[in-house]
Amino acid sequence: MLIRCLLLVQLVWVLGCESVPAPLPESAAILLQEATIALNENSPGRAIDMAEQAVQMASGHPHPHFVLGQAHYVRGNYTEARRSWEIASKLEPDNWVWLQTLGDAAFQQADYEASLDYYLRAGRMHPDAVSWHGAAGAYWEMGLTGDARDACHQALVLDPDYAPAYISLAMIAEHMGELEDARNYVEQALILSPDNPANLLAAGRLARLTGNDDYAVSVLKKALEQVPGHPEIRYNLAMALLQVGESEQAAALVEGLDAE
Repeated sequence: MLIRCLLLVQLVWVLGCESVPAPLPESAAILLQEATIALNENSPGRAIDMAEQAVQMASGHPHPHFVLGQAHYVRGNYTEARRSWEIASKLEPDNWVWLQTLGDAAFQQADYEASLDYYLRAGRMHPDAVSWHGAAGAYWEMGLTGDARDACHQALVLDPDYAPAYISLAMIAEHMGELEDARNYVEQALILSPDNPANLLAAGRLARLTGNDDYAVSVLKKALEQVPGHPEIRYNLAMALLQVGESEQAAALVEGLDAE
C-alpha cells in the first residue's frame, strides 16, 4: 500500500490565500486559531467544538468548514471531514487546497475514483507534488500500477526533493520484484529525510526482505523510537529480530498486535 499522510495545512497559511469570498469575523478567526492549536495538541474533540462555533458565526466563509473538516479527519470521521470540505469547496471553487483535502478524505473512504478526480483537479489548478502523489495512491489502489508509477515521477518533476514519492516508487518496485530499484529509491528518500519514520520503515522492511537483517533491526528500532507502538514498525522489527536470533525480543513486540 502506498503511504499517504494527510497534509494538515496550517491556518495561518490558509488565511493568506487569495480570493477570500467574504470577510472572516475576528471572533471566528480567533476560534479557528484556537482550534488549530487544539489539533496540534492532538485534541480533535476540542477543535471540533471551536470550529463548529466558528461555522455558526461565519457559515458563508470556507475556512471554518475547512478547519472543522481537519478536526473530523484527525478524529477518523472521514464522512464528516469530506462533508465539511465539500462545503468549503463550493464556497470557494477556485481554491485547490479544498480539492486536495477532499482527495485525502475520499481516499480514506476507499472511494478511489473520486479521490483520483479530486487530486487531478487540484493538480490542474495548482501543479504540485502532493496532488500527484495522492493521485498515485488512488491509481495504485485501483490496480493501475503503471499510472501510479507515472504519477510518482510527475510528482518528482514538480518537486525533486519530495521524499514520499520515492518511498511510493520503492514500494511499487518492490511489488514488481525490482528490488535493486526499490533499494535505490529508499536510499534517495533517506538522503532527503533521514529521520522520517515512514522512510525508516520502508528501508527496514526492504532490508529485512533482502537478508540485511542487522541493518533492518537498526533502522526499525530508530523508527520505533519516533513512533512508539506503531504496529507495522513493531511487526517488521519483530521479524527482523527473529532473523537475527532475538526471539524473546521479537515475541515481546508481537504480543498485543492484532492478526492484521
